[in-house]
Amino acid sequence: MKTSSFYKMRIPVEELLKNPNARLIRDVLSQTGATVLIPSKIPIGKITEGLDNPNRMIESLRRMGVRNVDIEIPNEINDSEVLERLIELDSSISVIDSEVAAHVQSAVDDIYSSVTLDQKYTIPKNEVEGLGKALANELHNVSQIAISLISSNDDKYTQSHAVNVSLLAGYIAKKLVEKKAAPAALIDKTVLSGLLFDVGKTRIPGEILRKRDALTPKEMEVMKNHIGYGVSICKEAGITDKEILEGIATHHERYDGSGYMRGMVGNQIPLIGRILAVADTFDAMTSPRVYKNAVSSKLAFNFIMSANETAFDPDICKIFIADIGVYPPGSTVKLSDGRIATVAAMTQGNLLQPKVTIIQDGRAEIVDLAKEKLFIKGSLDVEPTDEPDLVAPLAL
Repeated sequence: MKTSSFYKMRIPVEELLKNPNARLIRDVLSQTGATVLIPSKIPIGKITEGLDNPNRMIESLRRMGVRNVDIEIPNEINDSEVLERLIELDSSISVIDSEVAAHVQSAVDDIYSSVTLDQKYTIPKNEVEGLGKALANELHNVSQIAISLISSNDDKYTQSHAVNVSLLAGYIAKKLVEKKAAPAALIDKTVLSGLLFDVGKTRIPGEILRKRDALTPKEMEVMKNHIGYGVSICKEAGITDKEILEGIATHHERYDGSGYMRGMVGNQIPLIGRILAVADTFDAMTSPRVYKNAVSSKLAFNFIMSANETAFDPDICKIFIADIGVYPPGSTVKLSDGRIATVAAMTQGNLLQPKVTIIQDGRAEIVDLAKEKLFIKGSLDVEPTDEPDLVAPLAL
């Protein structure tokens, strides 16, 4: 589950010392603005450990007229503990087997690394299809997909991104099949497309792929070539299914025609391509990249919903909102009774009252908001301090 590392709160300045693990979101400056009195991004306990009388710091802030401070607090949620409590509360909740996901991630890592190191390496068709089948089999019984998504880092981004997109896209395909809007074969094909859709990036020069600054127009044209490279790599491996290849070829097409490589519009874009567009964008936004910080699941969700009917297929977006939720799992929220919670799982048929995790006496407790007649007042997730480039995931 992609849980935010920190959540934010505004507290009275008198309570600052009660939160030693918290960090100020912004520096506290002198009245002239020339001196940093209390730096941000450093735990309060670390700042005060060298002070003879930490209360003097609070007194100084009060004399300056500071009454409240904005802090970010580490999220203490343990995913495995949350899952254990969820299943205790609701035995119908099921997620991807962590050992299966880990095995697929490791194998995909090896395959992508081999292609990167040896441009003539042909991906092992039977092995890749077996990995896809393993994930597809897991998806048949999964009721909560967001809990299954893997948190990634910069080094393993491409591989974990492939697994996450495969899972999320496959889950959307599963829902379409359940609605009888697509044949059952769509699930396996979408999962395999998700594992391979970015394999073409292994042939993009590293200095472009890992560039921290914005790509130049010329570099962007080079980056776009990963589409064709991906299709070629798959064909070289003996993957000939037209729907899989078309899904890979069109995952950067956009519903309003603003995508690439063909500028396709609406349902001209193959179904798998439309599904991958949503799954790719959501996971790209919620993962750290060399050129950007991760944003919260909530912000990524809001962006996808705002691009409904422009960038993305509205029917795919409807499935996305129904199964990811207004407050996706991993979102840190404030409840109507004032408590802080992390969204754990969706409540079927009730997007606004999910099951949440609250830490009580060091133990994760699951609260069903619908049963407790509670609601969410708002999101507390800390977003990147720099303005996030929300369009970037659509382009890369």
